[in-house]
Parts: sequence; structure tokens; C-alpha cells
Amino acid sequence: MANRPFANPIEQFTAFARRWSPDITEEELEPVRRFRVAKAAKGEYLARPGDPDAGSAFVLSGLVRQVFYSPDGRERVKSFATEDTLVCPYRAQLTTSVSDLGIQALEPTWYLAMASGVVPDLAARHPGWRELTARLTEAKFIAAELRTRTLLLEDATERYRSFLAQYAEVAPRVPLAQVAAYIGVTPEALSRIRRRILVAA
Repeated sequence: MANRPFANPIEQFTAFARRWSPDITEEELEPVRRFRVAKAAKGEYLARPGDPDAGSAFVLSGLVRQVFYSPDGRERVKSFATEDTLVCPYRAQLTTSVSDLGIQALEPTWYLAMASGVVPDLAARHPGWRELTARLTEAKFIAAELRTRTLLLEDATERYRSFLAQYAEVAPRVPLAQVAAYIGVTPEALSRIRRRILVAA
């Protein structure tokens, strides 16, 4: 992925926006032309925990993880995101607080970078952006509820199966250590789970 594997970032974002907000107008989408196209190398952060100015990123190509860090340095992966996904430290964006969420590239990733506050400002001024952000918020709420249910009610094997179901298309691209951090087990425990599933099959 050394070269840009996408045709036109503005057209890609426009198609994404219209899937969520069909009535968004060309005029409302004009600010997208001022978004900066950026690239994050594998391992590089699009947003770091503690960043007071963390903005939003629309993933054009690549793969990122959203991750929290415990005080003793342990990682808990919140979610993964790939092409045609808008990611941001959501709570920090809505409350203008310092982000405690990291967004890190798991492979070379091209994205549209949006400064902190830009998306909320556009939503406040334009009905099309308001619908876009409202529908994305609904989708995030549903995903968060399902994630909470998984963590509270499922054992490690069930959480792994849920990961495979939710991330069916992207799962082969996610390193196993990151999968382990997502389902809340050690890499060694994940290896045992995978062996048991293979034997059962």
C-alpha cells in the first residue's frame, strides 16, 4: 500500500456521506475539499491519548485500531476500522475534553484529516451534516451496546466468535495480538481458543 489505492478522496467521502445522509447537498459538502489527505505508516498514530486537539479521520484505505491504555500500560482495543469509516475520539469531540483514546494504524493508512471541532461545527450549521452525524451516532451507540453485551455476557471463546462475525471481512488483516487485546485475553490464551475451535470443527 505504498501508493494511494483510491481514485479520488473527495468522491470517496462524498459517496460515504450520501449513504448516511442522502439529501446532503453539494454546497454542504464543499468544506470536504479543504480536508487534508494524510498518510500514517504502520504503527503511527492518527490521534494519541492525551492529545488536546485530536480531530476526526476518514479512512480512505488501510486499517486502524482504537485503543485505551491502563495506568500500568496494558492495552484494551475498543474497535477496528478500515476503508470508508469515520473515526475520532468520540467523547473528546462531543465534550471538548482531552482524548483518552488512541487511534493507531495497523497497516499503512491513507485518510482525510479533519481538525478538532470541524465536524461538530458543520453539523451545527448544515442539515445534511446534522443527519450524517446523527445516523453515525446511532450506529456507534448500537455498536457500543453490542460490545458491552459481549464483554459482560460472553466467555472468551464466545467473544472471539463474536469478533469473527463482526469483523468477518477485516479479521484476516488484524494481527492476533490485537485480536487478543480486543477480546481481553493474552495471545497465548487466544492461541488455545483457536486450537479448540479448529479441533471442534
